[in-house]
Formats: sequence, structure tokens, C-alpha cells
Amino acid sequence: MAGIYLHIPFCKTRCIYCDFYSSTQTELKKQYIDALCRELETRKSYLQGELLETIYFGGGTPSLLTAGNFERIFDTLDRVYNLKTCREITLEANPDDLSATYLQTLSSFPFNRISIGVQTFNDEILTLLNRRHNASQVFTAVNNCRQAGVNNISIDLIYGLPSETLEILRYDLSQVLSLRPEHLSTYCLTYEKDTPIYAMQQKRQVDEMDEEAAVSFFALVMDTLVGAGYEHYEISNFCRPGKHSQHNSAYWE
Repeated sequence: MAGIYLHIPFCKTRCIYCDFYSSTQTELKKQYIDALCRELETRKSYLQGELLETIYFGGGTPSLLTAGNFERIFDTLDRVYNLKTCREITLEANPDDLSATYLQTLSSFPFNRISIGVQTFNDEILTLLNRRHNASQVFTAVNNCRQAGVNNISIDLIYGLPSETLEILRYDLSQVLSLRPEHLSTYCLTYEKDTPIYAMQQKRQVDEMDEEAAVSFFALVMDTLVGAGYEHYEISNFCRPGKHSQHNSAYWE
């Protein structure tokens, strides 16, 4: 099984916890896409004759790309690798990008899975994290996806957030379960060097969760999601039967 991860590094704003490579210089999108397509052409031999089965658009914020950007990428992928063999094509997206109009644009392309970066349903914490969306936009985004015919939605949650309590986490879990996503990824917040939240922690402006508390938070996540019928197929990942992430599973195997 062969898969391709495409990193789209552009963000309108930077989240304070993120240490992935990103840039707010969105005016460089066209030049970046041109370079990305050239690299796709030169790396064909890396697959060593294997069929391409999964593609994952990560970031950054891939949902900042336009129809023209996607057309350029998919034309290159199909010409160089042949998209007919792909079983899973995932787009990471911010909730506030998933308007009905944008999803209509996406319908012209072969995406069959959308991963939504929710992180929490607590608006105060979302503001602290410098996220662009609020909790109500998550519900709008998921509804828009369903209306557009998307039947494989993954939602990302983070726990161990500054000022988060078990009650806040219980609320987050109840909200996400009400949306009935096919897949959930849940991660404990890490304070990576050179991120704003790490600097805040060093100045004692926020406190990092201790190990004992992190274990109790993880236990709540696991018990709640497994109790709701999700398969716990990887340490941070849960899914409905048959809805595991094929792309990420290839890494873990």
C-alpha cells in the first residue's frame, strides 16, 4: 500500500500550541503549489511501482486552498500516479472554512474524507489557543458536510488544555458525540519548545497538566468513546466499525 502526504503550510493565524511548519504568507500559495507539483513529478520512483491508495492533505490549513489550487494538484497526481486506485483521500479543514459554498467547490474533487480541527467546544479556551472558529461554527460545519454528502468525518480534539477540567472535557465529549462523526482523534496537549504556549508555560502564565491528571483525562476519553460504540484502534484514535484512517494506519503498521 502506498500513500502520499501533502503538506499545505498556510494558515490565516497561528495556533499557540502548534509546532508544525506553517506560514501566514498566503499570497505564496500559487508558488508553493507549483513547487509541490514539480516535486510530485520528480518523486514518482519513490513508490517503486506500488499503487497509490491514500492521499492526505495536512497542514497548516489545507482548506485555505482554492478550486484552482486543487485542480492543479489533482491533475498532477492523476497524470503521474493515477488516482483510480485511491481508496481514501482526506482533507484537513478548519470549521469556519466549511461553508456550503466551499463544500460545493470540494465536490468537484475526489475527497471522500474530511478531518475537522475542532480541539474543544469551549469558546474561552478556543480564544486562548488563537483558533479562528467558535463552538457554534463546528455544528454548522458538520451539518454543511452532511448536507453535501460527506459520509466520513473525523474530528480532532485536544485535552489537557489550560484551565480545562474534567467537566469541560465531559462537555466536549458529549458535544462531539452528538455530531456522530465516523472517526475521532484525541490528543493530550504537549508544550513544544519555540511555541507561544511553551513560552507562556515558562513564564507561569499557564500550567502544564501533570501526569496523574493526564491519565485521568485519557481514561475519561477512552471510557466515554468506547462506551459510545467507537473502536479504540490506536492510542489516540477511535472510529466506527470500518472507518479507521487508512492513511495513518499505514504509518502505524
